[in-house]
Amino acid sequence: MRTTLSILGICAALVMCAVSGAMNYLFMASLGKTPLEGQVLGAASAAADVLKALLPFFIAWSWEARRMVPAVSGTIVFLFFAGFSLFSAIGFAADNRGSLVDGRKSLSEEYNRVQLALSDSEARRVALPSHRPVTVVAEEIEVQRQNRRWSATQDCRNATETESRAFCAEYFRLRSELAAAQESEILSAHIISLQAQSGKLRENRAEQDIDPQVSLLSRITGRDVESVQLTLTIAVALLVEIGASLGLFLASGHRAGLQSRCATPAANKPIGSIEDFCLKGLIPMKGANFSLKTLFMGYQQWCKDGGLQALPEAIFRREFDLLCGAVGLKVRQGVLHDIALI
Repeated sequence: MRTTLSILGICAALVMCAVSGAMNYLFMASLGKTPLEGQVLGAASAAADVLKALLPFFIAWSWEARRMVPAVSGTIVFLFFAGFSLFSAIGFAADNRGSLVDGRKSLSEEYNRVQLALSDSEARRVALPSHRPVTVVAEEIEVQRQNRRWSATQDCRNATETESRAFCAEYFRLRSELAAAQESEILSAHIISLQAQSGKLRENRAEQDIDPQVSLLSRITGRDVESVQLTLTIAVALLVEIGASLGLFLASGHRAGLQSRCATPAANKPIGSIEDFCLKGLIPMKGANFSLKTLFMGYQQWCKDGGLQALPEAIFRREFDLLCGAVGLKVRQGVLHDIALI
């Protein structure tokens, strides 16, 4: 079960590393003045991201081996790479979220524009005077033109008699009704077009909130929209970068360390006790001294003679240091003084 979970954790960490590397590559590549410069910057960022994922292992191994200079320098480099990757990830997330919000904002503005134009066109159509369909009015006008008064008044340009003036008044009333009917048809066609545009925009979710997540969190927390957007952007970047920086180490490093501490040979030999070795193999002797390396070799030989499993040197030294602190033994520059190995 532990092996299965470790494999799943390593796979998830590798995915996070790939996502982080891609984010950093794309963001840094976008800063290049030319495509080649962008590729160079992106490649450097991706390589730094790989080193960032491996550095926790190097630091842990140096620390376990008591190599302080590599451990400290590795920690500094790791913090620098992690910070650089975090800033790149924040930039990528901010740019991506900004583009998404701007796109939704443009869509919403276009929808509002269409709705305003639709309302205006409908209002103009309603404001038109009462009229009949264009074909009906046009036929009536044609009938008027067949009347003898049409020619007698010279196409209603010279109406002098009462009957002629009444005839021409009716003719011009029909002309006005025809104009209203034609304008109504134009507005109706425009309204149909705007309704179609409005329907397509609604299908693209133009009526929805520009950023529903931010709006909801803003209402819940009582914070303004901009601060919520900033917090979410940083949270996304942290999610990716923490997983990419430490995920692989956490999924595999502890397991490997546990195996190195608890490993036993095929014969399942018991582990040699450092305290028993010191009690049986060390005696006080004025002027005697030997190095910790010699002590460890003596411990290995003692374990071999007794059929015991020796601890790794790094673990031996750490536990021996704890034992020295408990009994008051002092080790100076890796050498034990006034103690003899038998």
